[in-house]
Amino acid sequence: RMSLLDAWDEGDATPPPRQFQNHEPEEFMGGYDINNNNAQPTEDDIFTLSKVDFKCSGLKQIVVCSDTLILAVNNSRIFRIILSHPEDPQDIEISRRPEDQIHKVFLDPSGHHLVISMENEDNYYLYLKWQKPKLMSRLKGILIESIAWNKHANEQSTLEMLIGSKKGRIFECIIEATEKTFTLGLPVGGVPTIKDHVFRLLYNLGEGNPVTGLKYEQFAGTTQEKRYFVIATTPTRIYQFVGGPTFEAVFANYETTPGFSELPGDIEHSELHLFSKYVQGLPKNFAWLTSPGIYHGDLVFGSQNPGESVMTDTALLPYPGGGNPPLSIVLTEFHYILLYPDRIQAISTLNSEVVWDERLSPSRLGPLRCLSREPATGTVWMCASNAVYEIVISNEDRQVWSLLLNQGKYEDALTHCKTPAQKDKVWTAQADYYFSMNNYTLAASYYGKTQKSFEEITLKFIGISENEALKTYLLHKLENIRNNKSKNNATQLTTIATWLCEIYLDKLNNIKEISFGNQRHSDHYDVIKEEFEGFLKDYKDYLDKVTTFKLISSHGRMDEILYYAILIEDWEKVVAHHLQNNDFKATLDILSKQNEPDWYYRFSPVLMEHLPRETVNAWMKMNTNLDPLKLIPSMMRYDPAIHNDGTDQPPLLHHGIRYLQHVVRKNHNTDPALHNYLLSLYANQKEEAPLLQFINQNETYFDLKYALRLCSKSGHRVACIYIYSMMGLYEEAVQLALTVDIELAKLHAEKPDGDDALKKKLWLLIAKHVVANNQNDIKKAMELLSQCEKLLKIEDILPFFPDFTRIDDFKSEICASLEDYNKHIEDLKTEMDEATNSADLIRMDIKELRNNYGFVSWQRNCELCGYPTLSRDFYLFPCGHTFHAQCLRTEMMKYLDNVEKVRVTELTQKIQNLSQNRKKTIGSGANSEEKPESVGVVVSKYDSLRDELDDIIACDCLFCGEVMIKSITEPFISLNEADLSSWAL
Repeated sequence: RMSLLDAWDEGDATPPPRQFQNHEPEEFMGGYDINNNNAQPTEDDIFTLSKVDFKCSGLKQIVVCSDTLILAVNNSRIFRIILSHPEDPQDIEISRRPEDQIHKVFLDPSGHHLVISMENEDNYYLYLKWQKPKLMSRLKGILIESIAWNKHANEQSTLEMLIGSKKGRIFECIIEATEKTFTLGLPVGGVPTIKDHVFRLLYNLGEGNPVTGLKYEQFAGTTQEKRYFVIATTPTRIYQFVGGPTFEAVFANYETTPGFSELPGDIEHSELHLFSKYVQGLPKNFAWLTSPGIYHGDLVFGSQNPGESVMTDTALLPYPGGGNPPLSIVLTEFHYILLYPDRIQAISTLNSEVVWDERLSPSRLGPLRCLSREPATGTVWMCASNAVYEIVISNEDRQVWSLLLNQGKYEDALTHCKTPAQKDKVWTAQADYYFSMNNYTLAASYYGKTQKSFEEITLKFIGISENEALKTYLLHKLENIRNNKSKNNATQLTTIATWLCEIYLDKLNNIKEISFGNQRHSDHYDVIKEEFEGFLKDYKDYLDKVTTFKLISSHGRMDEILYYAILIEDWEKVVAHHLQNNDFKATLDILSKQNEPDWYYRFSPVLMEHLPRETVNAWMKMNTNLDPLKLIPSMMRYDPAIHNDGTDQPPLLHHGIRYLQHVVRKNHNTDPALHNYLLSLYANQKEEAPLLQFINQNETYFDLKYALRLCSKSGHRVACIYIYSMMGLYEEAVQLALTVDIELAKLHAEKPDGDDALKKKLWLLIAKHVVANNQNDIKKAMELLSQCEKLLKIEDILPFFPDFTRIDDFKSEICASLEDYNKHIEDLKTEMDEATNSADLIRMDIKELRNNYGFVSWQRNCELCGYPTLSRDFYLFPCGHTFHAQCLRTEMMKYLDNVEKVRVTELTQKIQNLSQNRKKTIGSGANSEEKPESVGVVVSKYDSLRDELDDIIACDCLFCGEVMIKSITEPFISLNEADLSSWAL
């Protein structure tokens, strides 16, 4: 790769920067303190010089960008100061040769990239984090006069930038801040670092035209194509180039016809400055230091094509007093700051007046050098040969509003007003201007914002019969008074609002009289009516209700009365109006829009009499916002026989049923009163199916006794049967069902769950009914026996038959019954034999279990502690797991309840005591006749206790039994365990 900056020679390398204490006294005699201001600004001063505590002689130039300050010194050195850490300035030597002198230094807006141009036409590059500058050999022989930096440069690269030379040439280049770029030492023809166009000549202004100023901006044209605006200056000419999308394409359009303006003069130096309020934003104006004066203007970026100008409203501002050109200038938002050999001045960009002029002492400060403005913060710095000053700017725009006001730029003046008094002056002047131009409506809008006398302005418009302007003024005044929360202006608000109401009503009546047959006036009438309704809506809180109603009524405006009543929620007037006109639908529409439950409760009785279907639809839209209990009186006013419109289809004839079904099924209302009323509506219907469906729902919330009484009164016997069953009166249900349908009786005879005696009684009732009504039909009686799930037998129903009934008719059934008894007896015998055999097998298994054994290897270890199993007492389970007795007992204690834990502890203690007693009994020299008996007693107790302990702790294998199954839901480790880190991923 090949870079713009070739490798630097070791022989040209500068040594590490010297410490401050090694500087000679005349060059450096202190540090830098940004907070050490020798001159504090007064309240009236906009500009104040504040000397910086930095003592050094031979200063040539100062540049400041993004917290970085660079000072160039005569002896080929620079000082780099980070303003956020001013206590540690960096002294960097550029060249050791005494004849080498710095020509100019250039710092990019980000503060990371510094280019040093030497008078011997050598050029160096210094990155913010470097302490040694790097020689740029490809720029040798070019005396740099100006650089147009890229605003989007990053820390590692300047990106595309333009360089202007002493000989009038403009170059495009890119600098990469990488050590590798400067240390590889690639030969000519090596691999390029970026691209071939990293450094190339773009344009030549001609010999004798040094490029003293060079800036460029990127903007988007109408085609959204990337475009560039390049502005370049020489001591006597200013050029502008427009085009894109590359710099090469920009300058190609001006090869034969360069566009420039010329201001003749004999000045050798020149400066170009653009001002932008934001670093990344487009500049809005420019200033060019020339021999006859400051050439300035605005920059307007739009759809310019090559050859078209971006600069507008250009003018030449002569220097005050017609003197010589200044040494340097700086452009701020509202001022030009000029540095002369013996003084510094500030000129307003608005009125071209000198607002600050301060004399300086070159004999004490040394020759004055230049000015520099930091683009990000807007701070301005001045450099003399022996001193550095910061120009403190305080409230630069404090008088801008007044200057703009005097120039008639009212809107611009408002943007710079600081106090309400200043805004009031601007609005007053603006209103007076428009009034003088007979633009009364616009003048009224601005008078409404001022604090001028209310009576004076109103009389002013009344005197010239400008009611429209008066209305505009009153509206603005009303809005301003309403927004003023600091005062209690209720009376003023009501007065002005009432006045406006009268103006609107009068205008509506006047337009209405002339609008008949005239479409233009009719449209205007609609506009004014809509505007008046909007006014009522916005200011209804400030209008007196009684006065406003009377005022509107006096003009006969019934529509506006209704509209205002709706606005202030005077629903009595609204409903009274609609009900008086029998407009029930409009009333219902109002209720539907407002969604206020209380209004539904109040007006629904009337609406249900006339619009039952629509009213119920509105109720259903309100859903849970309405209390159905409060709507019951409205439903009681509804009679489906009177209001049936012919669209209702059976069985749903009552709109109240439709609503209550919605409430019960969708909203799941469980209020007993509501369910009772719905039941009463069902009971009054001819069709019984909906009633039965409601009664047989999963959950019942109505009163069963009330329901039984209603259904009995209405003659719904099937419903009564179901209600009897729900009340547990199965006998009554079956008896009533036998009078309706025997199948229904059978259904309810099966309902008593778990009470076979009651079921048998109910089936006997059915059987008695069947036999009584079908004496000669033995077959039906037998079918009944097969349907009752063996609750009844032939012997149960025989008493119901007459005494003279022939038994031959029951022969087969009696035989079948006897066979069933015999079969049942045989089944019982078989079960008894199987139980006896199972008991014998269990006894044999218990005896054999005592003799079971297993083999344990000497290498086998305890599953819990890991020590050899045979070293202590142990348990061997059929699954093969072995545990030390003590280990198993300790582990099982975690899974036992409190009672079992206490019992295990007691058994363990008793077993230990018996074990010791047995040893004493066996080992003592007691009577040999007593020894076997005492030993037997001890052993018997020992075994009994041991068996009980085994039943508790060793009934199952710890790893294979119930304990392991129950532990499946427990975590592998508990929070109380110490070493949780070993489980971390």
